[in-house]
Amino acid sequence: MITDVLIAFVVSIAAGLIGSMVGIGGGIINAPYLSYLNYIPSQISSTSLIAVFFTSMSSSYQYIRKGLTEKRIGLILAFSSIPGTFIGVYISNYITLNEFRFYFALILIATSLYLLFRSKILGQEKRRQDLSHTNNYLDFSRLLILVIFSLLAGTLSSSFGIGGGIIFVPCLIILLGFNMKTASATSQFALIFTSLSGLTLFIIDGKPDYYMGFILSVGSIIGGTVGSMLTGKMKSHLLLKIFSIILLIVSLKLIYDGLG
Repeated sequence: MITDVLIAFVVSIAAGLIGSMVGIGGGIINAPYLSYLNYIPSQISSTSLIAVFFTSMSSSYQYIRKGLTEKRIGLILAFSSIPGTFIGVYISNYITLNEFRFYFALILIATSLYLLFRSKILGQEKRRQDLSHTNNYLDFSRLLILVIFSLLAGTLSSSFGIGGGIIFVPCLIILLGFNMKTASATSQFALIFTSLSGLTLFIIDGKPDYYMGFILSVGSIIGGTVGSMLTGKMKSHLLLKIFSIILLIVSLKLIYDGLG
């Protein structure tokens, strides 16, 4: 029992640290761990979202203090994603654990590829003007695309307990020309509301494991706080490559288990 608690605590610290630094949320690590413990999909998603919520709160506090968060865009992301959380909760209640593992593996593969090739996105970002502190980055067409992808982020968030940052961050960089720091900060701010919406629906259904959620939350807060403090102070290219390879390995294991 003590060993399980310690492992969960270490996993959640890593989830909060890495999730905060790259703006994708710690659920991308916490959820596979809960799957390994044979939680049912709705328990995985709901318990993981507890940690996502508190990690986002902790990280956002640090980012807002640094003046990196675009709150208006964050609120657009958040409230556009909330309808998707209803869809996600429905999905998580009707898929099997093996189906969850298989589809989550596909998300991990997409995430790892994004992280591996993110340098190309950042290279494009450096060649164009940073528009995040102007009023010229949001027109109707971009707003519409942002709303659509936010709806998808909300669906994935509650379906798999991952938060939605894997969609928010690339959208902010590619569509709105945000720099990486501002995109990560704004994503974490939006995830507060996205995760809270899905979590509230799960709580009504009585799905979360609050004890495990508490352990994951404490570790994620510690990791998330450290991660937000380290953002911009260290070169993360090697970390991203290592993390991407780990995600690929985990995804292969999930596919194997899901097809088993």
